[in-house]
Amino acid sequence: MKLLIVCVFSFFLAVSLALAQEGGGPAFPPGQQPEEFERIIQQMKFEQPTRIVGRLQSFDGYEDAIWIVWTHVHDGSRWRSVMQDMMFKVLPRDEGMMGFFRKLTPGTSLHMTVQMDADGNRRVLSLDEGA
Repeated sequence: MKLLIVCVFSFFLAVSLALAQEGGGPAFPPGQQPEEFERIIQQMKFEQPTRIVGRLQSFDGYEDAIWIVWTHVHDGSRWRSVMQDMMFKVLPRDEGMMGFFRKLTPGTSLHMTVQMDADGNRRVLSLDEGA
């Protein structure tokens, strides 16, 4: 009886592994992602100045920048939560702004306007008062 149980378990394990290996490619062909994925991808590009809220996570050890956990985005009329908190690096507009950041403690909520600069970095254009 034990041998039969082990054989059945082994069979199901082998089938599961085989099926998992078959689906190794992307779930959606390039350019055919669901609309929600495309919206998030576009949102992360920050091609236009974008008002966001993020929590200060840490200071970057290699350059004058901070890491934030992005929690909200302003859609033009109201604040919306982002689907999942995402962490990314933002560079300050200037040294004075970095000095301000250094006085903050991790976890501080920041309302800011961010845009991608010519070098492909997310740069804080301005700090906004909380809404």
